[in-house]
Amino acid sequence: MSKLSHSMRAAALCAFAFVTASPLKSATFAVFDPKGSLETWPQSINDAGVVAGTYVVSANRSHGFVRDVDGTITRFDVPKAIYTEPLAISSDGRICGEYTKHNRYHEFSFVRETDGTITPFNPPHALQSVAVGFDGHGNIVGNFTTETIKSRGFIRSPDGKITVFDYPGSLATDVVSVNAAGTIAGLYVDDNFAYHGFIRTADGTMTSYDVGGSGTAAGQINDDGTIAGEYFDFHAVDFGYVRAADGTITHFNPKHSKDTEVYGLNARGTSTGTFQTADKVIHAFVRGAGGVITKFDAPGAASTTTPTGINKKNVITGSFTDSSGLTHGFIRSN
Repeated sequence: MSKLSHSMRAAALCAFAFVTASPLKSATFAVFDPKGSLETWPQSINDAGVVAGTYVVSANRSHGFVRDVDGTITRFDVPKAIYTEPLAISSDGRICGEYTKHNRYHEFSFVRETDGTITPFNPPHALQSVAVGFDGHGNIVGNFTTETIKSRGFIRSPDGKITVFDYPGSLATDVVSVNAAGTIAGLYVDDNFAYHGFIRTADGTMTSYDVGGSGTAAGQINDDGTIAGEYFDFHAVDFGYVRAADGTITHFNPKHSKDTEVYGLNARGTSTGTFQTADKVIHAFVRGAGGVITKFDAPGAASTTTPTGINKKNVITGSFTDSSGLTHGFIRSN
């Protein structure tokens, strides 16, 4: 995301908490790679512990995968795709994401049903699109671009009907996540090129909010309406925040962080993400609902540990880069 310097109003009811990272608690890791993988990128984990993601086998090919709780990995591809990138897995095992055809010019959305059936789709007049998540009613949410608009939001119903929306007056609208009730968290760019967070409820009501700094990026939303994400300052440095359902905002940053990104939030209010230290190493963190932050690195990680999803049992999936520059998947359990 490009970061623009623009004055934005501070959100009401802000409580700043610069939290010291706690010592690493006991945790177990499972490291995995699908057969033939050069790079493994898990993207999402559901409450059953099933992981979906993508793995790269060459400069011109990637496949989607599903990793079951027993470690069994199933590969899949969207028909005629050279890149298949799952981004979300629902509680019942449906998967959505994006794929690229052989011409490699545009990305399009897909959904993979629990029986393995794959349906590619694209909103009307879309040049490209990406599906990012499921609500509790089987709807799929995501983003798409047209010839005239940089980004718009969409909702695809189980019968294939697509509803398009924009934040009113925005130059671009970006959907980031959705909860079971169908409430969407996202961000939009106004006509001054400033970034704001927004919430869209299932009835279409939209609410804008700002956290502080020079721009707000919405993040993950859980079923009680809590949002965890990041905002950035005038030096393009990211910080973490949690926005409660009542609008109360708590800022946070792991100790020694030079840049904080949030990638996951579960039903308990536990979030996970990355922070970069002065030595340019990217570490992972887990932040409990009470504010305690635990730093961790995957075993064998040399430069980067990136958690991408967390389920209600606090099981985390993600990727790490080793000393040889290879990227592997991991699952972290308490």
